[in-house]
Amino acid sequence: MRFCISIGSRSTIILTLIVLKFICTLLALYVFTKFSPLLDMEQYLSGAYVNAASLRTLLVQNIVMIFSAFIGPLGVNFLFGVISLLGLVYYYFRGGTRWQLCAIVFLPGSLIWTSVIGKEAIFYGAFSLSIVLWVQFVHRRFSLLDLGLLIPSLVFCFVLRPHYGLVIPWLFMSVILIDKFHTKAWVFLSFILCLSYALISSFLWETMLRYGFYGIDPDARASRFISFGIDQLTGEGFAKYKALLPLGAILGIVGPTPSEVLTRPILAPFLIEGLLILIFPMLVYLYALRQSFMEQSRFKNIFWMSLVPAIVMLIVLHSPFGVLNPGSAIRWRVNFELLFHMAPMLLLCSFLDKKSRENSSLSS
Repeated sequence: MRFCISIGSRSTIILTLIVLKFICTLLALYVFTKFSPLLDMEQYLSGAYVNAASLRTLLVQNIVMIFSAFIGPLGVNFLFGVISLLGLVYYYFRGGTRWQLCAIVFLPGSLIWTSVIGKEAIFYGAFSLSIVLWVQFVHRRFSLLDLGLLIPSLVFCFVLRPHYGLVIPWLFMSVILIDKFHTKAWVFLSFILCLSYALISSFLWETMLRYGFYGIDPDARASRFISFGIDQLTGEGFAKYKALLPLGAILGIVGPTPSEVLTRPILAPFLIEGLLILIFPMLVYLYALRQSFMEQSRFKNIFWMSLVPAIVMLIVLHSPFGVLNPGSAIRWRVNFELLFHMAPMLLLCSFLDKKSRENSSLSS
């Protein structure tokens, strides 16, 4: 069976996606909550954040307050689930027919956190839309409509999760440089990465570390404070936390450890998911090496000089949130995990589709 298979009507697949997302919302609300409460969702429904100082929290709270009166709690949760589908819906709206992409809505993390009220659903939708637009841009099929959608997508990403949204400008800028300078583009891209590292280290990194340390409840069920021997109230505990950041880079993507899964078997699907997400880009690349298409060298350049640095960047930026609680690590990883599976799949399929279109033109 081919990696990507074409199917029929785009309206059918969009409708199927929406139905699948409704099922995901039901599973999150009526099955997952029996094992782990969705506290943020409950807080938003109760109006607990109406006076929040954070713009991103107020954004979500206002959406909930406006729509809950008309469609009720289930309807509002489903609304957020539909928002999370923006990228996939636009992909099929523009004529995409790779049905395998629908499988990502059933990955455990995205199944839960993009199917209920929360920042993750909105960011996921905006981020996925940005990835679809990036692939359009790679092949210079970027319209005014695409530009009109990219701008608000960027705004939402920077409002909700600015540290994850940083990779979106990188993706577009790196493709421009790769197409202009080809393999020599690494010189300019390396300079941009070094400059970005300096700016993030100077203005953002310490804030992220403190949020990753003090934003985690030491008494939470999945907390690792005791297992790592960290005291949140001391500077020594903070220093020990910082020393564990390399481990956090891995755990931030993988999620729970095998020992944590033995203690709480409900975490097993998330461990399997995390391992798959971590290796998936290389699986796609190895598959691409077995394919024959005209622009394979360009695909390789974009994969290694645009996509891979973006993935590494996200692993590093997420590392402060992967240390102290696997549940938080999984939830916040959901925001950007599309770059590990959806982006490489879409990129490869776009090159294979281009080859198919060219073959069809020649045969006709």
